[in-house]
Amino acid sequence: MTKTNKVDSSIHKSGQLKKEIELLIPFIKEPWKDFTLTEIKTATKNKSHHYVYESLEKFSKTILKKEKRGNTNIYKINENTKELDHFILAETVLKQKNKQIPYKVIQQIENKIKTSFYTLLITGSYAKNKQTKDSDLDIAIIIPETNKKPFEIALKEGELTIPEVHGFVFTEEEFYQMLINKEFNYGKECAKNHIIFNGISSYYKILLRGLQNGFKG
Repeated sequence: MTKTNKVDSSIHKSGQLKKEIELLIPFIKEPWKDFTLTEIKTATKNKSHHYVYESLEKFSKTILKKEKRGNTNIYKINENTKELDHFILAETVLKQKNKQIPYKVIQQIENKIKTSFYTLLITGSYAKNKQTKDSDLDIAIIIPETNKKPFEIALKEGELTIPEVHGFVFTEEEFYQMLINKEFNYGKECAKNHIIFNGISSYYKILLRGLQNGFKG
């Protein structure tokens, strides 16, 4: 069983874990943003002030930072954290919420990739769960190397599928540079709207580096 499958299984078995991890989803959708406890309660539709407070306090020991502004606690992603497991869990929960993703098409593409060292993101309308019957499946692949050709060939596998795949390949450095660029671009759109199918840890290492160096959405 792969690590991702183990994560899927552990979430299915523990409703309490899933409920807690869902509080992190606003942070992974807008990783540059500061949130109040009330904003997290509203975004996640959780009515228990005590439960949300206790959970955020626990997360603030690892992947979140807490600061006081007046009488209000402010929470944000800790860009210096080395703990990525909670991000992996939160991204897995986010993927499970989207029931309309064409898994067979993604599997076709991944079957053509001969390495496990890459990140594959679904972006666009499918990531937002707003796709129509005419929507393309937007995919971004992020790689640690400079040879994009094998990944571009894999993406061509989706040109004749339904939905048709519209794909891009970026090196990790290219993706990082998009995040810290002042202009809005596709990399920033990926950070805001995505479903990750492979390489969650690698993605977050780039994202955290971006946050350390000025990425603000």
